[in-house]
Amino acid sequence: MSRIYVFAASDMEAQCVRKIAGPNELVVVISGMGPLNARSKAEAALRFGEKPDAVVVVGLCGGLTQSIGEGRIVAYTECLSSKPGNPSLRCSQTVTDTLMSALMAAKIPCEWVVGITSARIATTREERLLLAKSGAAVVDMETYPIVRAAEEIGVPVVVLRVVSDSIDRELPDLNRALNEAGGLDGRKALRVALGSPIKTLKLLVANKRAMGRLAPALGVTLAAKI
Repeated sequence: MSRIYVFAASDMEAQCVRKIAGPNELVVVISGMGPLNARSKAEAALRFGEKPDAVVVVGLCGGLTQSIGEGRIVAYTECLSSKPGNPSLRCSQTVTDTLMSALMAAKIPCEWVVGITSARIATTREERLLLAKSGAAVVDMETYPIVRAAEEIGVPVVVLRVVSDSIDRELPDLNRALNEAGGLDGRKALRVALGSPIKTLKLLVANKRAMGRLAPALGVTLAAKI
């Protein structure tokens, strides 16, 4: 049995993990939204908790290219940071190969990609195209600091995410609702939602649909022998 720390940004993204039964001991860590929150939670969990055999980062991400559509499940080969000067971080090829083999056996398609972590939400096509210039195919807001914290103590990391919003989807400008730590301020987020009700509703529906696609993949991979 392996002890696996599973990092998710929110309770919504972690719900399906809690339902998984298998040979591994799964410890769910809610990182919160944004790189600052993710770094704080990852450092606390990995430096002061019992050292895991592996770390798996799960949840939603945004597509940066036309070839990465909504509902596509992706595994990171490496993770970049939108913050200048941060080096590229490699994910564990050995562990990822094991999980990818489990997905193939279950006939669940998954694509290898380079991901990038940003402190801002990429809400428009123009913002996504700018991030894509880094060579990344998808974007999220938490992976990079979690991978870095795991790398510092020698724990292998795997990233399995699902694309919830494609390059062409316009999102409500939730950047106006981010607090200093990079998470959402509830009151500000409500004002943004009320100002863009259709975009907000479509975003919530897309997020729920995407997690529905990811759940079976997590059930297969997190129950695999690592």
